[in-house]
Amino acid sequence: MGNVTRNVRTYDHFCLTARALERVGDRWSLLVIRDLLTGAKRFTDLMDRLGGITPKTLSQRLRELEDDAIVTADREPGRREVWYRLTPAGADLGPVIESLNGWGLRHAWRWPQPGEPLHPEHLLRSVIQAIDLASGDHQPARWLFRLDGADYLAESDGRHWSLTAGAPAAPADVSVTGTTQALAALIFAGSDRDLDIAGKTGPVRRFRELISTMATVVQPARS
Repeated sequence: MGNVTRNVRTYDHFCLTARALERVGDRWSLLVIRDLLTGAKRFTDLMDRLGGITPKTLSQRLRELEDDAIVTADREPGRREVWYRLTPAGADLGPVIESLNGWGLRHAWRWPQPGEPLHPEHLLRSVIQAIDLASGDHQPARWLFRLDGADYLAESDGRHWSLTAGAPAAPADVSVTGTTQALAALIFAGSDRDLDIAGKTGPVRRFRELISTMATVVQPARS
């Protein structure tokens, strides 16, 4: 028997959707790409975001995506850490992930379940897309979130919101410090008891109005 490491789905007909799914349609692959869209990550960073994946499966998916020139691994001699980042082909999947997230917002939404892993990056991605789709607000903004010891920048250029991991080079309009659960309480229940929200009065007022967009527009059932 040959050394087979991948169960490749081949559809054997001409369709570019099928061809794309042969490359990125395996379980977890698109979620790995999702988490690399906000910047380079280490293996442990990806494990932290991909609740439920095993190290073996993540290693396999990264190897497959690297073989397909969707992910590249930054390995330096003498450095133990390996940083994974998207190639230009991988970055081109950004709109695909955004469209899937938007579809989920419209058709597959539910409230976070008790005990369910809730990563700040995934929560923020859903929030800014809800604002993008439903708020009608088209003014620039820069929001810095310091959640669970990590920084995230949600930014709008007046046309589109984006999310990146890491502290911004320039000052933010609003800075929010706390935990992911505290941010979820603000988004879904309007409670800011455990958050520190800093900034000038106007930007903070606008932040408070927009951050609740997902809860007020989607209005999901709690069950």
